Amino acid sequence: MGLGWGEFVGVTGDNAPHSHHAVQVLLSEHPQPLWTAASGWQDVRGVLIGPELSHQLDSNGEPVRLIYVEPHSDAGRRLMTALDEGLRVLTTDESKAAQRALETTDAPDRALAELMSPASEESSRENGDSDIETWITALPTTLPDRLTAADCARQLGLSSSRFLHRFRAHTGLPLRPYLRWRRLLVALRAAMQGASLTDAAHAAGFSDAAHFTRTFRRHFGMAPSALTTMASPK
Repeated sequence: MGLGWGEFVGVTGDNAPHSHHAVQVLLSEHPQPLWTAASGWQDVRGVLIGPELSHQLDSNGEPVRLIYVEPHSDAGRRLMTALDEGLRVLTTDESKAAQRALETTDAPDRALAELMSPASEESSRENGDSDIETWITALPTTLPDRLTAADCARQLGLSSSRFLHRFRAHTGLPLRPYLRWRRLLVALRAAMQGASLTDAAHAAGFSDAAHFTRTFRRHFGMAPSALTTMASPK
């Protein structure tokens, strides 16, 4: 996971339709069964799935690549412009191009957005903001339960509106989704390193394991325990 995106590579499959908050890109070297209410079952090698769209994956026994992107981020907003009624099945050439792009970048969200919905000059991000970056670097690992725009702006001597504008220009995310993704990142890393879900949740500033699990499931359509189980030694 990174700020604003998450990636899963492995064998997948669901026994029930589900939806989630994130924009999802699925890529596979082999035909992957995908169900949606509008299209029924179809085999795809690449597909862009919009937020809150009910869908189901049936395991084909082969690994797939799933990239989840926060829809409020610059990359997420651009990906959503490339959707057709919530779903876009990629052509073979588009799927191969996406796979190649992901092999040469550490920012899969931006690489996919550029491939599927190139940015115009007007929508490109502003230059970096050293004050905002210094403030981000100084944030504690465990974020406070409540961290308002007013609290953050006060630390930099800015108005709330000016802080929020500069923050989004620098990070590509509004403040609240940024903080939510940061908590998810910290909690998931702790869980993957062996911490209990309760300890991982508290380490990231979630009120409890249930809050962490609800937030994670909303974004990725699965519980964090599913990933920690896959990461456990056999």
